Amino acid sequence: MKQLGSFKYFFGLPLLCMAGSAFANPPLVNFNGWSANAGAIDTTASCSAAGITCTTQVQDNGFLIEKVETADYTYLRFVITDPNATGATSDLEFSAETFLPFAFNAGPTAGISQGISSLQVIREAATGFESTAELQRSMMRLENPAMIDNTTVLEPTPPEDMYSIKLSQTITDEENGYADTFDYLGYTAFATLPNMNPDSDVTIGRAMEITQQVAIGESNDPSATKQTFQQKRRMGVSGNSIANPFSNTNYFVEGNPLSSANSMTLGDATVTWADGDEIVSNWLVQEDIMSDTTALVHQTIENKTTGASAVQTDISASLPATPFAWEPVNFGTEPSIP
Repeated sequence: MKQLGSFKYFFGLPLLCMAGSAFANPPLVNFNGWSANAGAIDTTASCSAAGITCTTQVQDNGFLIEKVETADYTYLRFVITDPNATGATSDLEFSAETFLPFAFNAGPTAGISQGISSLQVIREAATGFESTAELQRSMMRLENPAMIDNTTVLEPTPPEDMYSIKLSQTITDEENGYADTFDYLGYTAFATLPNMNPDSDVTIGRAMEITQQVAIGESNDPSATKQTFQQKRRMGVSGNSIANPFSNTNYFVEGNPLSSANSMTLGDATVTWADGDEIVSNWLVQEDIMSDTTALVHQTIENKTTGASAVQTDISASLPATPFAWEPVNFGTEPSIP
């Protein structure tokens, strides 16, 4: 099984390096509904519900292909983990699960076999590293693909479940006083008429967050002086949703704005943005190595769409330090250090 071992990293690295690049799981059968025992993969947890039939096609040490049949769907599910691995998916150092639609079983969509839904996780407990890559790329995310006729409104699909890429990576090195998190969620346009091409790569929305903390001085000292950097980026809209009322010419519409109109004032400048603009917030704090009560604080806000920006800095801000201004609708909970 050496080829599978090398395939793990070949498959993982390109996704993990897409710093700027879906879906949720296929209906009824979700990701991570399996475990491994000495390399034997058991999918009973996701195949025992009424109306679901799973049939093994190929099985080996750390590898499984099975047919998954539900009332409206037939999938091929591929599961890969390390040879001789044992444990639930949350305990495994490597797991990869992919669903390919074999066919929609009913309605005008019957026979369609386009798309992919895939989840890959790599963990290294010794270094505190964990990386997750999720790809959703298919019409199969419709909750009810069996359309009765062209005037029937499909059951709505959450925008985050349609045509998206999710990347997440964490590194925690307590011994050396280092912690890093990276989260990326990107939405692309839905298949376009008249051919319903599912391969659109037009980005319509993006949300990215980076947080990094580094110890200064004695890295293994919990009270050591620290530097923290955070960046938050928002752009566009939150994916695709079903048009209502249903139309022959407009099946899907873009979702709600990821960056909703607002403003932020830093220093003597105010930056405003409209729905869908690309906005970037940066916040940097470095505790004073000579003092336990002060820190350098630097903050910026920029509207990449219009070019407007604002900056504010304080070289002796009091601890605990918080941003000079904050906008929770777009950027969430206000950060603080320590």
